[in-house]
Amino acid sequence: MMPKIDEEKTVRVLLVDDHALIRRGMKGQFSLEPGFSIVGEALDGEQAVELASQLQPDVVLMDIDLPVMDGITATQQIKSNCLTTRVLALSAFDEDIQVMGMLAAGADGYCLKTIEWEQLIAVIQLILQGGAYLDPLIAQKVARMLRANVPDVPQSKVIAEPILSNREREILKLIAQGRSNQQIANQLYLSLGTVKSYVRMVLNKLSVDDRVQAAALAVRQGLI
Repeated sequence: MMPKIDEEKTVRVLLVDDHALIRRGMKGQFSLEPGFSIVGEALDGEQAVELASQLQPDVVLMDIDLPVMDGITATQQIKSNCLTTRVLALSAFDEDIQVMGMLAAGADGYCLKTIEWEQLIAVIQLILQGGAYLDPLIAQKVARMLRANVPDVPQSKVIAEPILSNREREILKLIAQGRSNQQIANQLYLSLGTVKSYVRMVLNKLSVDDRVQAAALAVRQGLI
């Protein structure tokens, strides 16, 4: 049974989005919503981590594709530093790497920016009570990814040969060539935040700590 929220308590919200117009619109909407208060706004992930630490908000509405530090890294740090703060991903994108990255980072929910306002408020209340929420489209995507990553092969085979998508193998090859995240982003026409997410996922799948270990393992096991 979920704990009840004190209805008289004001929910303190930190907005994280690099688009000023979106932040302004969200702030205006929350000003009309009783029981909510915007305590801060951040335009990049690094600023989000700093403000979360200073303000200790009840909930952070986190965009993912952010400058300086992406939303996945910011979420991971906020969840480590602010134990009672809930983080709700609010993104225009539903790319596999971003979805899994946010969930792995400890996000309490994932919503698309097409969500209706009343539903967003309900989701915030849900995660504040200890629940979790995935947009229905995201939930279907996660289910498909989980099924895709449980092949009917011996477990030793799964461990010996990490399951990498074509894009992840492409990223891994460029890592092994010594390319920086920015160089990879430029070559593949991806945002820097997306590349960082791919790199993190590759390292996680290979169970290595850094790019050097990833490159060495890739060559040793013939992954590229």
